[in-house]
Amino acid sequence: MPKWLVMEETVIAEGAAPHQRVLRSLSGNKSRDQALEELRKVAKRHRPDCLKKTQCIVGQDSDGSFWILPKNGKGHARCNLRLIEQTHP
Repeated sequence: MPKWLVMEETVIAEGAAPHQRVLRSLSGNKSRDQALEELRKVAKRHRPDCLKKTQCIVGQDSDGSFWILPKNGKGHARCNLRLIEQTHP
């Protein structure tokens, strides 16, 4: 079974280049469905630094990724959490 990474992509301002980083790797051999369940748990409690002091909403996209957005559209910052399959150690 593959190893999965939780990737965070944040955009601070409209038109700015996204910043990407690996939040964590998921331990153990997990199927994609199990990894998506872990991602859901991470998304519910994670807040990127740019949204720490802002009320946020979390939504799930059709590909299984999660969006963290400022509530009521305040500000331009946004964050996307997704699974990446690690192919090489």
